[in-house]
Amino acid sequence: MTPTTSRSAVETSWTDEALIAAALDQANLNALRMALYQQTGDPDLAEMRAEPRPIRGGAMFIPALAREERSIVKAKALAYLRRGPATPAPQPTLQETQSLLAIFGAPAESLSAARLAFEELAFEDMPRTLAWTHAPSPQVLARYKVTIIGAGISALSAAIRLKALGIPFEILERQAGIGGTWHLNDYPEARVDVSNFVYQFKFEKNYPWQGAFAAQPEIKAYLEYIVDKYGLRDFIRLNTELTEGNWDEDRQQWALTLRGPDGRERTATTKILVSASGLFSTPNLPEIEGIETFKGKVFHTTSWDHGYNFKDKHIALIGTGSSGAQLMPRLARDAASLAVFQRTPNWVLPVEAYRDPVTAEQRWLLNNMPYYWNWFCYAAFLTDLQIEPLQVLDADWEGAGGGVNERNDLLKAFLENHLEEKFADRPDLIEKCRPSYPPAARRLVIDNGWYDALLQPSVALVSEPIARITEDAVVTRDGQTHAVDMIVLGSGFKTSHYLWPARYVGRHGRTPNDLWAADGARAYLGMTMPGFPNFFMFYGPNGQARAGGFHGWADTCACYILKIVTAMIERGADSVDVREDVFRDYNARLDEAMTPLIWGGRGAGSYYLNEHGRSGVNMPWTVQEYYACVMEPVLTDFEMR
Repeated sequence: MTPTTSRSAVETSWTDEALIAAALDQANLNALRMALYQQTGDPDLAEMRAEPRPIRGGAMFIPALAREERSIVKAKALAYLRRGPATPAPQPTLQETQSLLAIFGAPAESLSAARLAFEELAFEDMPRTLAWTHAPSPQVLARYKVTIIGAGISALSAAIRLKALGIPFEILERQAGIGGTWHLNDYPEARVDVSNFVYQFKFEKNYPWQGAFAAQPEIKAYLEYIVDKYGLRDFIRLNTELTEGNWDEDRQQWALTLRGPDGRERTATTKILVSASGLFSTPNLPEIEGIETFKGKVFHTTSWDHGYNFKDKHIALIGTGSSGAQLMPRLARDAASLAVFQRTPNWVLPVEAYRDPVTAEQRWLLNNMPYYWNWFCYAAFLTDLQIEPLQVLDADWEGAGGGVNERNDLLKAFLENHLEEKFADRPDLIEKCRPSYPPAARRLVIDNGWYDALLQPSVALVSEPIARITEDAVVTRDGQTHAVDMIVLGSGFKTSHYLWPARYVGRHGRTPNDLWAADGARAYLGMTMPGFPNFFMFYGPNGQARAGGFHGWADTCACYILKIVTAMIERGADSVDVREDVFRDYNARLDEAMTPLIWGGRGAGSYYLNEHGRSGVNMPWTVQEYYACVMEPVLTDFEMR
């Protein structure tokens, strides 16, 4: 499968100054300056001033080129690009990158921060890689088969590296296609809520995204392209579900029970077992009285029936989180009527160009200015990191009558202004849509036309709780009956159900539920648990980073896990298991670090909290702190036998 491209590189000429000028007008000029500096070494470019530019009401800041420098950079870039295609300058080293970061306006304060930035800038062909110290023979490697559960982003990241290392592996996927959540969630308008220039693998350079915030079909096509380009298709077994994994202490391996496409069970073994089943894999099906009696069409967003025509139907949408909010405007466009049942309002963030395509001019510059893609993507990464300061409680600010902290209050004012502008003539909707909790306590919802759709005469926002469902209606507690033909459950996922749907049994018959009985799922660094040798998790308990691209974290965690695996193989060990004391100490520190953060009761029951009321999804560490922990495993944290 080959990705499609815009007309940029093929149909335009280097002598088309109008196109080049238009591309420069649409450029991130600070990123362009850095790319131009790398190519030319022009000292004037290094001396230019980058300054923090406030965005989103002053709640966030990004490094931007000073206004007086912008026309100069454009002129220099135009003169450079007029010359025609250029050979990229030599890739900078880590030390050289540290100097470049300071010029860019985002200096790295530590070696680990510089290394993270270096990997995000992706100058190397394969950032976040690993290699053998002493390469084992094929006969030795044959003893260390790895089985990965799930064929989503994390699994693909690990598989590419396993293949390069020569370690035998297979991927088991219970669904009929690859992509994980991007295969499962194919409801209308499903799309990313972070920029694709962050939400992508950095070893695949300059993929020709059609949209900056791609819709589900494009994301799925991207993952299919990765599978084919890196030769993973033959390693993936679809429609194959792991029902149970049991650690065999005598043989020092995992015994697996699998259910195949024909529904029959069989057994298999593997030395190393990796769960990449993800956080958003267990649909949350609401328990509403009478739902089983409804005679119309009903399904969860993860089970969309594309054969059902909802045009001119009377529809109920239950749930207004990220999935429901994305979907709702599409339903509103075609429905005869749409009743949207909201339990908790969300803060809705307007994002410029959320639905816009990547223009031909933007694509031309990404394709033809060496290193511009690297700095453009890194700028998007830094913007994503700006969510972190909003999550920290400031006791002095609160004591003086403020909210969480000054920047969080600025974002709240920005979002309230957006809400009030949209509903200037509808104070009733302002009241229904204004959350009672601060921004970032729950996941922000990107405005996909949500507010505009609520203004349609055929759409009703219902905040009264649902009492029951009848054969043909949804009835609320105030006695109102909403007659409908179709019910869509946009009710999200059971995020505390880690490792679902498989059952795992470790040493001495221990199950994860035994380990998690006190206050819910826990792990060491979100990836390992004591008593479960040769077992690793992606996106495990408290494994959701506070910011940063998902693919980048998948790559980072894949390298962490496989560095442990390669160390085990090189030492000739049969098993590796995180020490119990390390696990306990880590989680004690995690609980303490969680205290000054916004998650908890302020989140008004968000999926961030588990059934015990503890924050079991997010980690408390900053991106820099967590990266410092996982860039190299501390092998003494583990027992190898």
